[in-house]
Amino acid sequence: MKKPKIQQTVLVDQRRRQLLLTASAAAMGAAAFPAFAQQGYPNKVIRWIVPYTAGGATDLVARLAGEALGNALGQRVIIDNKPGAASTLGIGQMAVSAPDGYTLATADNAALFNNWHLFGKLPYGPDSFEYVAPLMQAPLVLALAPNVPAATFQEWVTWAKQNTGKVNYGTPGIGSPHHLAMALLNDRLTLGLQHVPYKGDSAAVADVVSGVLSCMLMGVATARQYVKEGRLRLIAINWPHRLESLPDVPTLAEVGVKNFEISAEQAVLAPAGTPKEIVGRLNREIIAAMNSPALKERLEVLGIFPPVTRTPEELRAYVRRQAAIAGEVIKRNGITLN
Repeated sequence: MKKPKIQQTVLVDQRRRQLLLTASAAAMGAAAFPAFAQQGYPNKVIRWIVPYTAGGATDLVARLAGEALGNALGQRVIIDNKPGAASTLGIGQMAVSAPDGYTLATADNAALFNNWHLFGKLPYGPDSFEYVAPLMQAPLVLALAPNVPAATFQEWVTWAKQNTGKVNYGTPGIGSPHHLAMALLNDRLTLGLQHVPYKGDSAAVADVVSGVLSCMLMGVATARQYVKEGRLRLIAINWPHRLESLPDVPTLAEVGVKNFEISAEQAVLAPAGTPKEIVGRLNREIIAAMNSPALKERLEVLGIFPPVTRTPEELRAYVRRQAAIAGEVIKRNGITLN
C-alpha cells in the first residue's frame, strides 16, 4: 500500500534535516579539532635535535632556549645531539619525524642556506620542514694580524689591492658563514684574497694572532679577548649598528660596503605538516625567550644576539632569499666540500 503523498514529503524533509545536521556537526568538529589539539599541546617531552656535538655554541644556545621554552610551555625540552655530515644527519632525522610538534631542530647557515649548493643530493628538500622561528644571529668582525700595515678598513683595502694574490684569510672551514662572507667581500671589492680553510676557528684565530694569516672574520667574543690584549686590530663589523662592547669598530655600511647580508644565524625547524597552531605558538614562545632580559644578557657576552622577529611565513621567505645569495657566492667562487 502506498503512503500518502503528504507523509512522503514529511519523511523526505526529515531526512534532509538529518543530513544537514550531520554535515554541520562534522564541519564544526573539523573546525574545532586544531584548537582542541593546540589546547592539549604539549602533553609529553619535546625533543630538540642539535646537529652538532655537545659543548659548542650551537649546543649552548639550544640548551638555554630549550630550558626557557620548556618553562613557558610547562613541559620538559630535551636536547638530542646528532652531529655529522655538516648537520645533514640531524636535520634529516628531524625531517622524517612525526609532524606533531614534539620534534624540533636547530638549523644554522649550513642547513638553512648553504648545503643545498654544496651537496649533490640531500635526503630532504626545502619543503621538508616547517620554519618555526628565528633563534639567534651573530655578527662577524674583520680582524687583522698585528703585522698587517693598515689601521683602517680603507687602508686595508688599498694594501690588499697592492698585494693581489698574496694576502690570505682564514676560516673555520669551507662553506662556513665566515668563508662565504669573506668570499662575498672579496668579490665585492676585487681584492684577490686567498682562502686558507681550517677545521674549527681556534687554530685559524691563533694563526691570525701570530701573523701567519693576514686577516679573518671572527666572532665578537673571540675578537674582544685578543683586542684587549693588543694582539688583533678590528676594522669593520657586519652588523646594522656599532656594538656597545666595540664602539670604535665601524659597520661595513659605514666604510662603504652596503647591503652586506651574510652573518652567522640559526633558526628552529620542525617536520613538514606540523599543525600551524602549534608552529605559531612555538614561534611566539621562542622569540619571547630569546628576547628575555636574562637570556639576552647571558648570550650577548658570547657575541650572540636575539634574532629579527619573523613569523613562520616570513622566516621561510627569508631563508629562500638568503639561500639564493649563498648559492651565488658558492657558484661564483667554485666552492666545493672536496
